Amino acid sequence: MAKQTEKSLKRRNTILNEAEKLFIEEGFEKTTVKDIAARAGVAKGTFYYYFDTKEDIISSLLEKRYRKTEKKAKHVLENENMNSLEKLEKIILRLIFSRRGNFKVYEFFKIDENAKFMKERNKEFWNKFMPIFTEIVKEGVERGEFETDYPEEITEILFMGIDNFLHRHYAKFTTEEMYIDKFAAVEELLNRALKVKSRKVDLSLMKPEK
Repeated sequence: MAKQTEKSLKRRNTILNEAEKLFIEEGFEKTTVKDIAARAGVAKGTFYYYFDTKEDIISSLLEKRYRKTEKKAKHVLENENMNSLEKLEKIILRLIFSRRGNFKVYEFFKIDENAKFMKERNKEFWNKFMPIFTEIVKEGVERGEFETDYPEEITEILFMGIDNFLHRHYAKFTTEEMYIDKFAAVEELLNRALKVKSRKVDLSLMKPEK
């Protein structure tokens, strides 16, 4: 990949952004490098100056999404005005479904059909967010909000399972009812596993962004 100067970074981001739009509009398989280059207003050779393959776009988009979300998640973690349960709810909502109706964000990635993409996606997700979830659960135990003798193990089991469960069904969320049903199951799992004290976990779609 090319060395990143301010100008080259801007051009790379343009290619990346236009590629994402095309993937959503036309699908990953139907979109060609030629299409991406034309949409970005660059020569085909310029595309290969920044990316080796079309698949590299997927890795870059995942990294971009998770880097942005990680920053928001850390901000929530450090918020002294929120209790541990509120932090947990906020990060789950931001991480997996940040806006109502955003049911097919990852559908065009075709991640489930590509073992390489799935491996990279899981590594990126778990490395960035498992420590944050673990810190919140430990904090909750210390504050008496949660109850478990194995906070690290419980966190790993819970969030690897929740992530795989929701990711598996993500592209199938075509109605709000399907969305709500899956989250109701996640809420029940969290309530039981963490033995939440103050109130039940609420991942309601109607909760406003803060």
